[in-house]
Order: sequence, then structure tokens, then C-alpha cells
Amino acid sequence: ELPAGHDVVLLSMIMHDWTPEQDLAILRKCFAALPSGGRIVISELLVNDEKTGPPAAALMSLNMLVETVGRNYTAAEYEHWLHATGFVDVQTVAFEAPGANGAVIAHKP
Repeated sequence: ELPAGHDVVLLSMIMHDWTPEQDLAILRKCFAALPSGGRIVISELLVNDEKTGPPAAALMSLNMLVETVGRNYTAAEYEHWLHATGFVDVQTVAFEAPGANGAVIAHKP
């Protein structure tokens, strides 16, 4: 379990290390720890829907497939998982930073 009493959970460069099933388990724990109105922020290198780019995200995904059980995921995959675990109002914010190119944000009703 995660500690309760916080308004936001930040998962920065965490989700790419794990399988979809493990990521769903992480999101369920985040949902349980947040109060109503709490937010979750997932910051990652997001691949496009075709999983072919952008280059940094696609290459990192290949590296994850070789070295871990995870890979880089699309914003749509995160949105699906967030809805499946009870989060609402999912939005994606694109940006360019070392190691990340976007954040997927949602809140607990």
C-alpha cells in the first residue's frame, strides 16, 4: 500500500519498467491512496500510437524490451489503464525535457 494523506501521486519515469499488468496494480494502489479529488501525474517518454516514434521514445522502448519486462507506452494506453482503475478526466500534456516528453494527468472522482 502507498501512504495516504496526499493530494497528488507523481510517477516519473516509473511505468516503463513494468508490464501492463504490473502497471495496473501500481495504478490501483495510487487510486486507493488518493482522496476524492486527488490527482495522478504520469511523466514518461511517450511513444506514438504506432509505437514507431518519436525516436528517443522508440529507442528507449527497445532498450526496455531488452533489459526489463517493460517498454514505453502510448498516452492512449495510459488513458485506458487510468479509466480501468477509476480515474477520470484524463489529459495528456506534451513537453520536451531530458528523459520525458509528456505527462498523463487524471483525477479521482
